[in-house]
Amino acid sequence: MTTSAAIRCAVATPRAGPSRRRLTRRRAAAADDEPVPPGCARYAVELKKPLGMFLANDKNGNIFVEELVPGGAAEQSGLISVGDRLIATSAIVFNSEMDYGGVSVKKGEEQIRFSTRGESFDVVMAAISTWPAPRKMKLEFQRCDDEESS
Repeated sequence: MTTSAAIRCAVATPRAGPSRRRLTRRRAAAADDEPVPPGCARYAVELKKPLGMFLANDKNGNIFVEELVPGGAAEQSGLISVGDRLIATSAIVFNSEMDYGGVSVKKGEEQIRFSTRGESFDVVMAAISTWPAPRKMKLEFQRCDDEESS
């Protein structure tokens, strides 16, 4: 079964969202340690939201570009193609929290590289949604000559 989501606009981060334990620098190193398979290449692109693409996941849990929105940011980049696997994305985490009269306020915004390897589709979509729309976010992809390498 394939899950698909439109990444067209900044989505409000769900209340529960990905836990801070999930979005850490430890996750950033995971994709760096994974060797690039033969017949594959990796590239990075910086885009503002709306990203202009639909992402989906396959039976192996890989997240890939299912469709490009005509005229959207992804298509205009000239780099992203249908079938490219998303391996990492920019995300925002907060490293501290203060309590002000019973109101919990997060602070210490930190920009991280979030590896998608081993993460559920929903967690990756939540990570993407943390990125503010006016800033360019970095997305890293892997493109392979054949589907078995991806």
